[in-house]
Amino acid sequence: MLKTIIRVGANWCAPCHLFAETFEKVSKIEQYKDIEFKSIDIEEEDETTENLVEKFKIRNVPTTLFLDENGEQIYKLSGNVPLKDFTEVIDNAINGES
Repeated sequence: MLKTIIRVGANWCAPCHLFAETFEKVSKIEQYKDIEFKSIDIEEEDETTENLVEKFKIRNVPTTLFLDENGEQIYKLSGNVPLKDFTEVIDNAINGES
């Protein structure tokens, strides 16, 4: 079951800034209130970020990770996607489709 959505980006990345707006809007939608929305900047030099980038093989930004309650990847989305497409992926992940 979908538990966490992590937006991975970088401060210097224009598409990341555009997608951040969509991500923020979606995080406030009532039907997604049980999902934890997090944002991580790959430029932050900490062990958690490095482990996340390595574990999920993040090569491009923005990348959005959809994780279950065990922190395992359900789906990975790359790029700046429109709000409609983003919510469709979330709905599919909630319903067990990927």
